[in-house]
Amino acid sequence: MKDRYNRTIDYMRISITDRCNYHCSYCNPDKFKFLSHNDILRYEEILDICRVAVKLGIVNFKVTGGEPTVRKGYLSFLRQLKQLEGVRQVTLTTNGLLLDARTMDELKDMGIDGINFSIDTLDSKKYAAICGQDTLDTVLKNLLYGVSVGLNIKINTVVGPLFTQSDLESLIDFCQDLPVSLRFIELMPLGSNKRENRIEEVQSYFASHYNIEEITERLGNGPAHYIRIKNMKCTIGFIEALHHKFCHECNRVRLSSTGSLKLCLFHKNSIALKPYIGDKIKLEEVMRDAIYMKPEQHHFEDEQSGTVMNQIGG
Repeated sequence: MKDRYNRTIDYMRISITDRCNYHCSYCNPDKFKFLSHNDILRYEEILDICRVAVKLGIVNFKVTGGEPTVRKGYLSFLRQLKQLEGVRQVTLTTNGLLLDARTMDELKDMGIDGINFSIDTLDSKKYAAICGQDTLDTVLKNLLYGVSVGLNIKINTVVGPLFTQSDLESLIDFCQDLPVSLRFIELMPLGSNKRENRIEEVQSYFASHYNIEEITERLGNGPAHYIRIKNMKCTIGFIEALHHKFCHECNRVRLSSTGSLKLCLFHKNSIALKPYIGDKIKLEEVMRDAIYMKPEQHHFEDEQSGTVMNQIGG
């Protein structure tokens, strides 16, 4: 469907839990009370919302958390979502720790359209400092298995305060012979995060060290823009919410694990859908009206947002 600014809204990010087995400083605040089990939507309720979303033209879904793989039954949910009539794509964002070979074989079997691994560094000590666990070897093993069985893999790297040129170079070395997308994400000023343009350093590095080719076609459902480098199998992507503002082409809404529809990551406003799940006609009306009124743009470049990332999944 179209919103009031004539943008086509066809993509929904679904948070199925606020829980996570990591504690990344830029995502999960130190003082945070987790939701109770009764607050979280049942999978059947999420699927009811997705059926209505498809009727409205939202046919691409990203499943996130918290960390979605910590929620029991998530594989069955993904399979059911993938099988809904009218759904075009279902992808998963994860830290990758719990994705063993059996799990990824099942994801391959159900036809998952992509898996995004969140990996901010290949330095095991720094990795542990960022996320609170020294588990990088397991994550990389799982990632490489996913590549070996032909899954569509993307690596998401947040360019945060601890990110260095050494991190950048090691990630390039790791990815250059793999058929993956390596994506660098600008840190947004949520909570205590500072407003910095560190991602420009990454782009300058590529410009000065490689002959790069801009990729004009759209890869995936998100806002990343990509480059290609000669003799590298991987593609390189950048997601810059502040310094390459993409609000004019934003195509997404977000569903929280409690059933709130969030129309923009920056803005606090959200619409509670849970009261309408039993009435499909009313649910469709509420969703249609809400999406039509999606805000024109964020204001991350000027203000900080109170959004808590682990509640909405980025």
